[in-house]
Amino acid sequence: MKYSKGIQNRIKRVEGQVGGVKKMILNGEGDAKVMTQLQASISSLESLKTEMIKQEMKQSMLEDVKRTLGLID
Repeated sequence: MKYSKGIQNRIKRVEGQVGGVKKMILNGEGDAKVMTQLQASISSLESLKTEMIKQEMKQSMLEDVKRTLGLID
């Protein structure tokens, strides 16, 4: 499956946030700041998951319509 530009951008965002958490931990940042960044990372992952589910549903529905119209086997 080819993933949309939006999904690719969300993956980059997650990577950046996880990298930020890693840097904060290695630099000895306070727990509150690390937890805030960690929660942002988790939220980004949830958003990515939701977008991937929506894309899969759209693709499945499109294939069903094409199949119903006899456009694909």
